[in-house]
Amino acid sequence: MPKTTRRKFVAAAPAAAVSLGAAPARSGFEVAPVYQRLGVRTFINAVGTITTLSGTLMPPEVLRAMEEASHNFVPIHELQEKAGVRLAELTGAEAAFVTCGASAGLCLSTCAVTAGDDKEKMARLPDVSGMKNRIVIQKRHRTSYDHAFRMVGVKLVEVEDAAQMKAAIGPDTAAVAFVESHHVLGAKVKLEEAIRIAHSGGVPLILDAAAEFPPIENLSKFVKMGADMVAFSGGKNLRGPQSSGLLMGRKEWIRKAYANSSPNNYFGRIAKTGKEEIVGLLTAVELAFKRDHKAERAEWHAMLDRCAARLKGVPTLMTEYITNNDFSHSPRLSVQWDEAKLGVSLDRMVELLRKGSPSIEASDMRGFNPPWKGLGVFPYNLKAGEELIIAARIREILDKKA
Repeated sequence: MPKTTRRKFVAAAPAAAVSLGAAPARSGFEVAPVYQRLGVRTFINAVGTITTLSGTLMPPEVLRAMEEASHNFVPIHELQEKAGVRLAELTGAEAAFVTCGASAGLCLSTCAVTAGDDKEKMARLPDVSGMKNRIVIQKRHRTSYDHAFRMVGVKLVEVEDAAQMKAAIGPDTAAVAFVESHHVLGAKVKLEEAIRIAHSGGVPLILDAAAEFPPIENLSKFVKMGADMVAFSGGKNLRGPQSSGLLMGRKEWIRKAYANSSPNNYFGRIAKTGKEEIVGLLTAVELAFKRDHKAERAEWHAMLDRCAARLKGVPTLMTEYITNNDFSHSPRLSVQWDEAKLGVSLDRMVELLRKGSPSIEASDMRGFNPPWKGLGVFPYNLKAGEELIIAARIREILDKKA
């Protein structure tokens, strides 16, 4: 299985909170008729809100809002303006609007710091000649996702510490880029210091916070710290449409980013957001501020406890919780066994779970940053009772070998 990343790896609300010791009735696994007609594999998702695994499941309220939005024509500019006002009110940002995912938000932020709202420059992108065309970024923050910056034509200038970051900011610098993610652990310059350095150098800071929710505080925290533009994904734990995102920050920069965005006919036109996605994302953010996140997290723990309990007694098997590196991770359970004695490697287990019925996607934790042992079971995309199906299948596979 390829290395898992936060975005690499149908409609239901998150499971209602269940008391820690009580197991829900075993659920069946239902396949939506549309996927049956198309012959598309469906699966129990014990991995997480990974883009290639179709992100998240939207709550009924979000689906209803999107369906309502589909019944009328509206001016997209007006809808984005009104939705942006409400999003800013909720988050405390000066301004905000809905993008076509977090990557689109980063791309539009880059348009804002290069071409701004100069129509002649906007029309020339990705030709950034004559514009500020360098973005300073920590070497540890370089990932495949930074194509969202590079596609605009800028050059990324790599630095490794605060002194280098300060020295790298010059007349051609358009911004400092920062990635907030467990995938970039080990970077020497933390966000607060990077914001200070960027502003002392007279440039804005663009923050990639795609998967940094929960906690709910993060929807306000980063703009309060002074990040000028912050991009969140809508299709992860916000539980919004998969093809949506949130760009928020200082009014001046958000205005310039939106000038480059669809439906305007400039560089960002390709990343179109429809009325349904705008309304869906706004509804998801409103719900996020109403959710009982403590109860939700307790139920995630309870799910994993039930899974671990069902696996007790399997020869050589042990389970343990994996230490979280940031709160945006749900609780994570690692399932380990003596691969040599039982004759089932971790790779083989992932394969057998995927090929079974129902298909189950679980993680090889060796590919994570930092790497861990065993099979990872993440609960935040599981429906009630699916944790028991996972445990039964693991047990069945290992019992056969034992």
